Amino acid sequence: MDNLLLAWEHIDYFIKKREYGLLSRKGGPDMLEINHRVHYGENYVLRDEYKKAIEATTEKFTKQIQHIRKYYKKNMRGDSSVNKVAAEVYISILGQPQLFIEGNHRSGSIIASWINMAHDKPPFVLTVENALTFFRPAQVIKKFDKLSMWRSITKLPKYKADFKRFWKDHCDMRFAVKK
Repeated sequence: MDNLLLAWEHIDYFIKKREYGLLSRKGGPDMLEINHRVHYGENYVLRDEYKKAIEATTEKFTKQIQHIRKYYKKNMRGDSSVNKVAAEVYISILGQPQLFIEGNHRSGSIIASWINMAHDKPPFVLTVENALTFFRPAQVIKKFDKLSMWRSITKLPKYKADFKRFWKDHCDMRFAVKK
């Protein structure tokens, strides 16, 4: 829990700073920092101990992030809803091949919430009340393999639609402080 709060603290700092977008090239280290905080907090002794895991995560992230950036840039220029884009970015982070080696649920929901907050929409915060509803479609989406074209064409759209509705219905301004 403490590590999640540290990841949210980084997002708060990032939003206040607003020098560049999280999904811009400059934002890459900040997205990685969110994932690192989810796992290691600010414990740099622990980070040093898991240096190889951090390097492997960075390598995987670098290979996977470009398609998410392109999707975000294209859809935020159009008339797509912010909630739709945030939900689909989350799905892209979670789906195969995942953006990070570990922590895709946690890091992905924080990154998708940043998209909402950067566009003056409420964030999503996992609660006891919404946990089961959140994890059911997320677990199915996580298992979809982009290499299985038939499964992706026939089943993923239903889960994407369900998750987009879930995202829109469970983002809540009570978790954000307006300044």
